[in-house]
Amino acid sequence: MFLVSHPLGYRALVIRELLRKQPSIALVVAAAYFEWTLSRALVALSERPNRELREALENIYGLAHYRDFWWSELQHLSEHQRLTEVIRNWHAVTQAFQQRNRLVHGRDRHTRNMATPHVECLLAAVNDLREYAQSHGFDLDRRLPVRKKRKEPPITPAVSRKTLSRSTSQNGNSQ
Repeated sequence: MFLVSHPLGYRALVIRELLRKQPSIALVVAAAYFEWTLSRALVALSERPNRELREALENIYGLAHYRDFWWSELQHLSEHQRLTEVIRNWHAVTQAFQQRNRLVHGRDRHTRNMATPHVECLLAAVNDLREYAQSHGFDLDRRLPVRKKRKEPPITPAVSRKTLSRSTSQNGNSQ
């Protein structure tokens, strides 16, 4: 739905427009936008190779798992913070995700008045993540750093001169 090239204000504007006409969808999109931003922040701030980190992220579902993964992945940062500290209103984000889950699983629907506080807290949480990444020198609206796994030098067996002389004498090359 969004591209990296879309400015932050545009993304929030689209979600708020959805909120006016389709509040339930706006909440689901806001939650997806939050998760997308969280994943980008993790890729930007981590030291692991991108491919390895993205593969690990494929198995992360739910806020509790994101919270734990954030802590384990970003402890190398100076002045590192837990995800629950980076996001100023973590409790509201958890409530928004509970409502998102109810919507996705067809257990509820939301009016604009019901969805608005959840959408706004998710948009605020996106800003919190952006500010944290920015404080560590990463702009989440730009291309993320590419980290590749270092290639190990090929392992070659050590061959001694004695071994070489034995093999050549067995082949009849030395007399």
